[in-house]
Amino acid sequence: MSNFDPSKLNSRTPKTSQRGPRPERIFMVVDEYSTPESGFHYAIGHRAGHPDQKIKVRLNTVAERVADRPNLKEDAVKAQYVTGENTRDSISDKAKAGIKLIAFDDCRRLGEVDGVTEYRAHWPKTIATQPDAEILTGKAHIRLREAYERADTRFKAQAYVELIKGSATATADNITDLMSEALTIKDAQGRARDPLMIMRVTHKGAVVRAPRMYPATRTTQVFDQALGENKDVSRPCDADQTISELMSGVKGRTDLETAQRDSFRAAVAAIKGEPEPAFSSTDAEVIKDVRNLYWGVKEGHLQVEVISAEKIDFGADSRKTYLKDKDLPQLAAYTIKEPTGDQSFRSVAGYTDTVIGILRHEDGEPYAVYASPVQMFPKAYKLADLRLESGAPAAEAEATTDADNTAESDAAEIPPMATQADVAHEDEAQVPSM
Repeated sequence: MSNFDPSKLNSRTPKTSQRGPRPERIFMVVDEYSTPESGFHYAIGHRAGHPDQKIKVRLNTVAERVADRPNLKEDAVKAQYVTGENTRDSISDKAKAGIKLIAFDDCRRLGEVDGVTEYRAHWPKTIATQPDAEILTGKAHIRLREAYERADTRFKAQAYVELIKGSATATADNITDLMSEALTIKDAQGRARDPLMIMRVTHKGAVVRAPRMYPATRTTQVFDQALGENKDVSRPCDADQTISELMSGVKGRTDLETAQRDSFRAAVAAIKGEPEPAFSSTDAEVIKDVRNLYWGVKEGHLQVEVISAEKIDFGADSRKTYLKDKDLPQLAAYTIKEPTGDQSFRSVAGYTDTVIGILRHEDGEPYAVYASPVQMFPKAYKLADLRLESGAPAAEAEATTDADNTAESDAAEIPPMATQADVAHEDEAQVPSM
């Protein structure tokens, strides 16, 4: 009888974890600060979007950081915290500046007393200094690309957040309303917004295409202060005008845009049970493809989901900062590298739960002053793989702060529409970016 047991070859002795509490990133709305002369200083408030989750946060000591990260030298941590050129702000610094919105990195839970959970954090980052700043959260893609030239064409730098606002399965009863809601250029409060609509088409559960639609534009004149004369500028049209142009077969500014308008029109007609529409494209292969889309939807082989999203540009100062920091891990995570057949890689937009700090222009349109993944080590997903709660808005919370009161409410230039299931960071000089 053999003493050998092959079943034990792959067995492993369980390791005893020496790690402390799992670290997390906390986004906080500060209600008050506690800065005693003796003892730790705290920011006290609640998690952004969750006024019922009361928290207090202090900063790590050097010894605690070394214990958390045994590979770090004590002198290196001291340089980060105290003696270096770019040391972290203290809680008292935030208190003196009256900061109301803070992101704390690498937070560890210490306990709970009287319904208030206490944490210690490695680093505090101000989300916004202005008292009227707001926080938005949801599935989003952060797009950061420096300006560059290719084939005698100069491509402008891009720095914006694409925030998904909601999604729903399209039916004959709701398709018109879904399109109108997705393409509206003003929110429920009458504030300007930069919308886009994505039509995600699936076959047997797999996304086969995801065309995009942006508002139609009209040309108007404004006076240029530098040139001293009028100049033409494009302004977005309201949703009704955009949908009217789409359904009447108005061509896009490029063959690509025209082809994808045909795709939208074909899908809408099929969903409504209407006859096959006329197509504006002149390419026979494009027409063949769009006709196949029409019949696939009409016969029930293809399902259509309408996703509403909003493009939020970074403000002028934040734009420079985020473009400079685009290769940091938490920002680089928003770009997914996919291998191609020629042993190179293409960059594909990645989406993950994101927190955005915004301010607003005079017309109410938001601009970003802060953006970060919710998780410290985020997993981003391609649009084709992104799970959305169909029929309900993406998880979103807004927090508006002012000096005396905090209120909560729950609330690559890329072609206008893409035929592929995911939007790669491709450049189309003749069409607007997302």
